[in-house]
Amino acid sequence: MNSPRSEKVFSALETFRIELPSWGFANTGTRFGKFIQAAAATTTEEKFSDAGQVHLLTGVCPTVALHVLWDCPDGVQSTDQIKRFASRYGVSPGSINPNLFQDQEYKYGSFGIRTKRFASARSATCKTALRSHEGSTVETCRFGSLTGQTIPGPPISVNGSNGSLNR
Repeated sequence: MNSPRSEKVFSALETFRIELPSWGFANTGTRFGKFIQAAAATTTEEKFSDAGQVHLLTGVCPTVALHVLWDCPDGVQSTDQIKRFASRYGVSPGSINPNLFQDQEYKYGSFGIRTKRFASARSATCKTALRSHEGSTVETCRFGSLTGQTIPGPPISVNGSNGSLNR
C-alpha cells in the first residue's frame, strides 16, 4: 500500500485537526428541551479538562472553540484564566464566538439600530478576546437576519490575523 494515492491520504491525515466546541461538553439541547448528562462539564475549566482528555486520546483535537458568554463570562478579563486552562490541559483556545443569537435583543432577528449596536459591541469584545489568545485566529459569527429567520444563520468566520471574511 505504498501508492502515491495512499501516501497523499496518510499525509493529509498527519495534518488533520478537529476543533472541539466547548459547549459539546456541557448539557446541551434545543428549543424543545435540554439533554442532561450526569458528567457534563459545568465550568470552563471542566470543558478544557474534557477537551484535553479527547486530545490526549486522539491527538487531532488541539483547540477548543469558545463562546464569549458561556466560556468567558468576564469578557477580556477571562483571558488569563483561559490561558491557565490551556496550559494545564494541553489544548488551546480556537475560534471565539460572540453569541449573536441568544439574547432577547435578537427575538425578531438582528434588525434595528439598537440591535446592531448591541451586536457590534459584543463582536468588539469578542475581537479583543481573540487578540488576547495566542493561537486564536477566527471569530465565528451567526447572524439571524442573513437568513431572514430568528434562528442562527450560516456561520461567517472573520480571520483574526487579517480581518477577512470566510463563509
